[in-house]
Formats: sequence, C-alpha cells, structure tokens
Amino acid sequence: MDSSSEVSVNVSLRPNDVYTPFQWSRQNLIRWVAGLFLMWLFYDLLHDRSDTLLSVESGVSILAVAIILAVFVVFGLLLFPYLRVLANFRRFPAMKASHRLTFGPGGIRIESEVANSDCKWSLVQKALETPSLFVLVYNTHGAMYVPKRCFTSHDQIRLLRGIIREALPNKVRLRGD
Repeated sequence: MDSSSEVSVNVSLRPNDVYTPFQWSRQNLIRWVAGLFLMWLFYDLLHDRSDTLLSVESGVSILAVAIILAVFVVFGLLLFPYLRVLANFRRFPAMKASHRLTFGPGGIRIESEVANSDCKWSLVQKALETPSLFVLVYNTHGAMYVPKRCFTSHDQIRLLRGIIREALPNKVRLRGD
C-alpha cells in the first residue's frame, strides 16, 4: 500500500461504540416507538379491565403478573441489544483489545497482539458512517467498527472517506466532507 494515501488508526472498542440505547438511529427509534406503543397497549388493556380483574379473588396477582410482563417486554425490547453487546465484550476479550487499522487503496491491514491480517476491499459488503463511527459490514453478522474518537485529525477522517468511496463505489453511505 502507498503510505501517502493510507490512514492508520489505533482502535480500542468500547461497548458504547457498538450500540447505545439512547443513540439517535433508525433502529433505536423503531425500538422506542414499539416500546411506547406496547406500554400504551398494556396500559389501555389493563386500565379498562382492572375493575374486573380486581373483583376476582386472585385478580391482584393476575394484574401484578401482567404489569411485570409489560415491564419485561418493554425493557427487553429496549435494553436487550445493549446487554447482548456487553455480554459479547465480556465473552470475547479480543473485541476490546487495542489494534491498529491501516486503510489504503489496496485494502485494510489489521495488526494486533493476537493476529495480523491483510483484507481486500472485496471483503466489505458496505460501509456506513454515523456521527461517531465508521461501520464496515462484511457479512450479515459481522462488521468492523472504527470510532471517530480514535482519529488524530479531521483530515484523517476525510482521507478515509475518500479511500472508502473509491474502493466501494455504490456500497457506501457516508457523511459529506
């Protein structure tokens, strides 16, 4: 790779780099809307029928179980993805290990204590950019996350955008320079 058109960055991922329940994104918006809708649905169903439930001998228990179920469904919908990310970081220590990524026209070089790899751009199916990171998707269950906080300058970010656009035409959703 030509070093004048390369971008190198040292990356140490954190769980919040991969997923944050309060980050503004389409998936989170869908989760929050679905959660609020389910809360409203449970409230509407239980509020209208609470008198009937309370008139039955075990009605208080049924009402309590329904409320607990509603809370678990809503929290599961909103917090489960974050808890899954936390579990992956605990289960796979290499996820949070520091590694060096070098992006160039020929591909991506990954260097860490446990492995070194040279990947061609054909491995990457699509590239996305959020306000805080780059995501290079290489299959339906795998991606490379590159937080912008790891870059030393905005020029490096601009150069990386150019390299990605050139290497992956029609497969990118990047922000403007």
